[in-house]
Amino acid sequence: MLTKNSIAQRFSRSILKLLVAFFVFVVSATTVIEVMRIERQFKSHLEDLAQSGLNALNAELNVQRRGVARTASSKLSINSLIDIDGGRAYFHHALDDLTLFNTVEDALVFDYAGNTLFRHHHHDTDWLTPSLVNDTLNTAESVIKFSNGFFYIVEPIVYFDTVQGGIITRIPANILIQRVLQDTQHAFIINIGDNWKYINSERQGFKFTITKEAKKEQVLSDFNVSLTYSESYLFLINEITPWLTSLSLLGLLALVPSIVIARNLGRRMADPISHLATKVKSGKYPISASQEGDEIAMLADAFNDATEKLDTSNKLDLQAERISGQSQLLAIVDTVVDCIITIDIKGKIASFNPAAESLFGYRASDVIGQNVNILMPQKEASEHDQYLENYLQGSPAKIIGMGREVIAKRKDGSEFNADLSISEMFVSGEKRFTGVIRDITERKRHDQIKSEFIATVSHELRTPLTSIRGAIGLVLGKFADQIPEKSHRMLTMALRNCERLTLLINDILDIEKFESGQMTFNYSRINLNALIRRAIEDNEGFAKQHLVNMHFESHCDNAFVNADAMRLQQVMANLLSNAIKYSPSAGTVSVSLHEHSDDYRIDVTDHGPGIPTEFHAHIFERFSQADSTDTRRVGGTGLGLSISQAIVERHHGKLNFYSVPGEGATFYFTLPAEPCDQTRLIRHSALDISDMRQQVLCIDDDDHCIETLRDMLTTYADISHAFSFDSAKLALNQQFFDLVILNIDIADGSGEKLLQSPLLKDSEIIVVMQEDIEKVLPDQVKATFYKSPSSIKRLKNEVRLILNRSHKKRQLNA
Repeated sequence: MLTKNSIAQRFSRSILKLLVAFFVFVVSATTVIEVMRIERQFKSHLEDLAQSGLNALNAELNVQRRGVARTASSKLSINSLIDIDGGRAYFHHALDDLTLFNTVEDALVFDYAGNTLFRHHHHDTDWLTPSLVNDTLNTAESVIKFSNGFFYIVEPIVYFDTVQGGIITRIPANILIQRVLQDTQHAFIINIGDNWKYINSERQGFKFTITKEAKKEQVLSDFNVSLTYSESYLFLINEITPWLTSLSLLGLLALVPSIVIARNLGRRMADPISHLATKVKSGKYPISASQEGDEIAMLADAFNDATEKLDTSNKLDLQAERISGQSQLLAIVDTVVDCIITIDIKGKIASFNPAAESLFGYRASDVIGQNVNILMPQKEASEHDQYLENYLQGSPAKIIGMGREVIAKRKDGSEFNADLSISEMFVSGEKRFTGVIRDITERKRHDQIKSEFIATVSHELRTPLTSIRGAIGLVLGKFADQIPEKSHRMLTMALRNCERLTLLINDILDIEKFESGQMTFNYSRINLNALIRRAIEDNEGFAKQHLVNMHFESHCDNAFVNADAMRLQQVMANLLSNAIKYSPSAGTVSVSLHEHSDDYRIDVTDHGPGIPTEFHAHIFERFSQADSTDTRRVGGTGLGLSISQAIVERHHGKLNFYSVPGEGATFYFTLPAEPCDQTRLIRHSALDISDMRQQVLCIDDDDHCIETLRDMLTTYADISHAFSFDSAKLALNQQFFDLVILNIDIADGSGEKLLQSPLLKDSEIIVVMQEDIEKVLPDQVKATFYKSPSSIKRLKNEVRLILNRSHKKRQLNA
């Protein structure tokens, strides 16, 4: 059987390609010649057709002219023009006759001054202008004019060799053309002058055209009329398709015997080579050729010689490689600084390198053949054999293929911490296990020293630093006016450096807590809308300080997640402060919240300088900033993003970014969505419900009042803030609030409008006012207060009572 790439097949394909190429060439050349012949015939036909079309148009225009001339020269027209009152009826019918079943669109009668006397009653006379009839009035001769797509035929009415007036008709050129050339099946274009043309259709792609102009003796020649016919070359192809199909079929039929002949020739050429290849493949040497003295016999002898030399060389190379590989492997194992121990499936030690001898205190000859559990403390040693047996019987691996910390035992009985990684291998078909052990006692000691140092920093450094910062802040707050300007600057600088040092210490402590696993999280079900608005409000002062605006856009109403609100506020504070610090003056930081698959995604975007491309890979590393000068310009420790990433990952989310240098940056993180349906709420235990913080919305335009309420109530609930009716409507549409504190005297005058809004029908309300109002308040209003410092404590107690009632009601519903 011939293979796809055999010599016979390749020879057959080469012959076939030559035949096909020749056939294609002949067909293509013949086709081109035939197309050119048909093109010449068809162009001649189109020329005749174009001339006939122009003749027909000219004849039709002359027919219309003669009709108008007969009407104008009749005695009835002359008498009717003289007798104006009696001639009205006649001209009415005469004009109707000119436009009926004709290409004439309108006809008018004018007097010797060019003014309209009688007109066709269906049309106006605005198109009649003096320029159309002046020549006829002056010369007493009929005229045909063309303007703006219309032919105008003007015939004078002469009485005793004096022009008393005339008849003018208007013929639309497109109507005239459609009537004359309506049976034409080819695409054509008629040009009249330089500014008007008529196109019935236009051929696309490759095409040829024939253009004919009106003869000089024709009326149309006065208007420079030309008729162009065009036709696509595909039309010519269609004309020769039957002929081309017949020629192609004949050619293909002729190729069949050629293919058979080529295959037979190729097979006869390839058979000796195929027989030789079969013998080579069988591997039976030496190979004998079927014919002596030809090229095949010479090829067989060359194969025999090459095979003999190759066998000899391979044997030598394999022997040298085996010796070299064994020596190299032994050298690596003997000189590596890590302990390498191999055991068999029974747990018996098979090899013990010099590093292991040094670490454990055993000689290799002492431990080879012993159970590996002699290197383990008593507890681990008793469990090892059972674990190995379970694994060999199909139980999942616990440490094989991965690393872990273990306790190892030396020959003298001392124990030490070690990193152990185990891998599985096969040697001569037998399963073996290789363990790599590294002593980490020193690393553990360094970790302990670091933890003790950080604890010392936490107690011995942060406590006095807090006192120093408080003292400086007190001096600047109470005695600012009494301090010299230079001293004031020095104290301000000291306070700012205290705050930066405190921030650095707190960040280092957070990093240490994450590393040691001591960072605690208090998870509860929170609404991201409220959390983000709170974060924006908390950073509003920082944004104003940098002359930066903040904008929040939410695409989901109930964005509930199971999270630690305080830690997420830390993430938002870091992302917002970074965006604000790197934004230009009068810039905007955009925050968006939207649902993405089964997660919620929060984006924080600035329009600052962006992040250099070469720094993208290091952005989340500790103490990293894109430019060291940024630390001095905008401040920061370089730990915020690293801490934020760790917090988000502990919430099973992801923190990432994208940035184009010079166009700003967007940092975003995702959090798994928590379902907000009633079924899930019912499944919550009473403990879960008690952990759900209640939501309070303060609607007021007084910043001082808002800050006071927030400081007073933040222990009991999450506080959100709205300055106006629009911002309050947005907040109420996005989530439910247990309590709404409404200043009815809000500056935009929407307080009473909000009070009557259906958005507040399910929330309990406390109304704050400047003076008493004589109105009936809705049932949801649980209390009213006058806005004064003395009522703050009473307001706080009322809020606690209302929130407690709401909390108990929620527990009963659950």
